[in-house]
Amino acid sequence: MADKGGLEDPGLRALICDQHGVVSAMQAVSRGLSRETMRRRVLRGLWQRIAPGVYALQSGPPSRLQWLVAAQLYAGEDSVLTGRSALRVHGLEVAGRLTGGDELHALVPHRTRRQNLERLRITRTTRVPKPTRIGVLRVAPLARSVLDCCLTAVEDGEAAAVDGIVTAAFADGRVNLTELEHELAQAPRRHSGRLRAELAKSKAHARAVATRAFLEELCRSGPQGAQHDVSVFLNHAQVARVAALWPARAVVIAVDAAEREIRALTLLGFAVVHVTAQRLEQDLAGMLRQLGRVLADRPEATLPAGVSLFLRGETARYEPSDGQRVLTASSPARTGVSSVLPLGGTGHT
Repeated sequence: MADKGGLEDPGLRALICDQHGVVSAMQAVSRGLSRETMRRRVLRGLWQRIAPGVYALQSGPPSRLQWLVAAQLYAGEDSVLTGRSALRVHGLEVAGRLTGGDELHALVPHRTRRQNLERLRITRTTRVPKPTRIGVLRVAPLARSVLDCCLTAVEDGEAAAVDGIVTAAFADGRVNLTELEHELAQAPRRHSGRLRAELAKSKAHARAVATRAFLEELCRSGPQGAQHDVSVFLNHAQVARVAALWPARAVVIAVDAAEREIRALTLLGFAVVHVTAQRLEQDLAGMLRQLGRVLADRPEATLPAGVSLFLRGETARYEPSDGQRVLTASSPARTGVSSVLPLGGTGHT
């Protein structure tokens, strides 16, 4: 009867139940269970110590969930599970085998002193995220878990796995490119080169798909008069590449353009409608309505001297307005380049 020592306490029993049969020594002692009782139960094989100061109240092998609870208890109350183990808790399984596939990963505040264990990787960081609670577990948000899974794969010499991790995350649909880019922008650059390259590739693909859908809808429903996929040159130097351009209004659509390109186009007098690929994908109709308003409010405009346009895509029929003239370059290397030369007038945003 003495060996029962505190296990009859309702609060302790409820805690053990909530934590799936796992308890820390600190939790047990604070609820009346003596350390001597814990020691005796381990010696008799009734319990097992699965992490420093953490016990599974059984003799058989702990389940994966019990390992997760134990990792969380060992790492401390301010810790957050992340990486592949957190992805599994979120319900996202990454295809393929990683060397550290069964390893658990926890983020702890930089001030916290914890050592790696055989099955647990500890990362001290100043960026412990606000956890997502799933049952009794504290896990990093999905985007952060994906990021840490990728960085860990690279650190372990398995950079080739990054493509599969990112692909699985996007296919799942609960995390998007913008969220991953936001997480990556705050992450240390060490081990992140492969992930940055994969996200750049994913971003380029998303931009191409969204732009293609936009141009197809533009051909069907307007506004008409656009030139598609146009490179804008100033004195033979390319300053920007835009999805569509209305030369009679000096209006351009720029998809995920760099700030320097937007600034250069604006200085040249273009009205720049800057849109993300995500917006095109989610609200194409709204984007077309906004574009229609911009064109309707925009007076006829001409392009500055020295500006030429290289048409890479389809060319909509364009009739120059009075006071404008269209010149076609005679150089074979510049076939399809048109210049709309001004008689005055500027663009605006």
